[in-house]
Amino acid sequence: MESTREENGRKIGNDRRFVEERKYEIQALWEKHREIARQVVLGKTNIDIADAVGCTPQTVSNVRNSPLAQAEMERLGGMRDDDVVDMSQRIKDFAPVALELLEQIISGRIPSASIALRAKVAAGHLGRAGYGEVHKVQALHAHLSAEDIRNIKHRVMEAAVGAGVIEVEREE
Repeated sequence: MESTREENGRKIGNDRRFVEERKYEIQALWEKHREIARQVVLGKTNIDIADAVGCTPQTVSNVRNSPLAQAEMERLGGMRDDDVVDMSQRIKDFAPVALELLEQIISGRIPSASIALRAKVAAGHLGRAGYGEVHKVQALHAHLSAEDIRNIKHRVMEAAVGAGVIEVEREE
């Protein structure tokens, strides 16, 4: 591939990488790379990232595989993990407050809690404890004759033999 070079004030060749007019805003480029890294950490695909950032999927792939972006993704992943641990701890710390509120609602110690709200909260609490509401179960009922049952058994045996699940000894 020819490179562009100047000879007596004239540009020689077709390689646009060396054209003087081409300039890069490094800060803007680095911000775009950081945004790509952030979206990679969020689990988005190259195509989705390219659409969001305004570049090609190949550019996203190049950034994704660059050492600088990988270091940034590792840093962001660590921050995300720290946030998850913090959130988990906050939930654990708040659980006793939430439980106390649920108990107050269910027991009627909060006068403004309607009976409907109390029932809903109690049902949710029982559901989390493994005593959830009964769900509608559909069942099929049929009255079969002895002949129907024999036919069903025969079809099941034929299917089992055909599938190789059971073997039947043949009388000679």
